[in-house]
Amino acid sequence: MALAEVTQTSASGFDGTLLLSYLGLSIAGGLVMYFGVGGMFEWLYYRRRRHDPSSWKCQPTRWPGPKTRRSEIRLGTLNMTAAGALSGLFVYHVATGGRTGVYFDLRTHGLAFTVASALIYFLATDYLLYWAHRLFHRPRLYRLIHRVHHRYGSPTAFAAAAMHPVEFLTYQSVMLVPLFVYPIHAVALAASLVYLNWVALVDHSGIRLHAWFPWQPPATFHDDHHLHFHVNFGQTLGAWDRLHGTWRRADRKYGVEVFGGKGAPSGGGAGEPTSAPPPYIDYGRSAQDGAKPAAEVEAT
Repeated sequence: MALAEVTQTSASGFDGTLLLSYLGLSIAGGLVMYFGVGGMFEWLYYRRRRHDPSSWKCQPTRWPGPKTRRSEIRLGTLNMTAAGALSGLFVYHVATGGRTGVYFDLRTHGLAFTVASALIYFLATDYLLYWAHRLFHRPRLYRLIHRVHHRYGSPTAFAAAAMHPVEFLTYQSVMLVPLFVYPIHAVALAASLVYLNWVALVDHSGIRLHAWFPWQPPATFHDDHHLHFHVNFGQTLGAWDRLHGTWRRADRKYGVEVFGGKGAPSGGGAGEPTSAPPPYIDYGRSAQDGAKPAAEVEAT
């Protein structure tokens, strides 16, 4: 049975109207989520509770200036539009009978296979995103590309997509390219992508929001990534940082020039962590632990 089994009737040849429809719907859907979630956080916290940041803000004493806010939204909108266009092209390819792994009928592979393939896709994608993100924290790539994203040292949800277009397209490729060969149900795929995007918006919100699920760190985990730079690389699963020793530790120093993900000894100088049990920061019980931001100028 062909991998690309769709319920729609395949179009014979190019259909410009159909393509524009999918492009428009995909771009609009992404922007609605981006501005809907970002706008909700903006109204509920940054406007209505601005007078009391210590009760909700990850970094209560740091606020992005007007120039930074405009940059977040402008760059984020550009990238979300590009992502929507890529998604629209992919949906058009599927709808017109192009060869992919996406299927619509649950009977194609059965329920057990559908659940298992969705879980594998989610885990594999999240792990690849961890490594892609960590790759951009290599000194050269960080300075050339990823530093654009770290201009937002006290991020809001709009910073989730505010990054160098090369980096953003890299992450999109991690999620989309496997779909040309990997079998996954369309509903499971849509749910995975919506969840990943939701987590990205929450992680960048700058708000002390609790995690929905036990495998997901709270928003303070990724806010610490922006505060301390080269640490806490994971997005949806904290397990990858635990596995590779890049979860922030209380006995290590971090900063814009401390690369590698494992920090430097708190006594000064670079080096490998000691063999003692690592005192990992417990994001489950506390928010920011009062650490001062590492030195890098944030746009005003």
